[in-house]
Amino acid sequence: MKKRSFKILSILMIVFLMGSLLTACGSKTRTIKSEGMKMSLSKEYRKASLANATWYYESPDGLAMGIKSSKDDIEKSGLETDSVQDYAEAYIKANNIPGNPKVKAKGNYYYFTYKRKVSGTEYAYLTCVYDNDDSIWLINFACYKELFKEYKSEFFASADSVEFAE
Repeated sequence: MKKRSFKILSILMIVFLMGSLLTACGSKTRTIKSEGMKMSLSKEYRKASLANATWYYESPDGLAMGIKSSKDDIEKSGLETDSVQDYAEAYIKANNIPGNPKVKAKGNYYYFTYKRKVSGTEYAYLTCVYDNDDSIWLINFACYKELFKEYKSEFFASADSVEFAE
């Protein structure tokens, strides 16, 4: 009886170790790079294009996009911003973002969240704004509203991974 228990335990350990090795192999994220910015993004996203976006990726449940704006162009547009936080607040007003979202600081960026209905479907957004020398980057993550709690930590992990070339 003891021999059989040991054999079953050994088989279970081997199965567990193989499963651990298989799930540890390969990353679930990849690094995307664009115009001196890089960040980690889930492999489920595929590169696509969107007018006025510096880069744009889609997944079955959402999107991620980055918009790089030079500070000179922002100033020429008449938008008065003294900080990245001001830019985020001006962006909210200029785009009629519903719910009066609050801009918050996190690490090296500011962010806000909101919900919006587009063509009858409700989406939830995490928008992050970064200061990078002579430009401001706005990175937007979005998914179906009912999935936001599930994706929120993934969105923040990507936002936290943003780096700029020096």
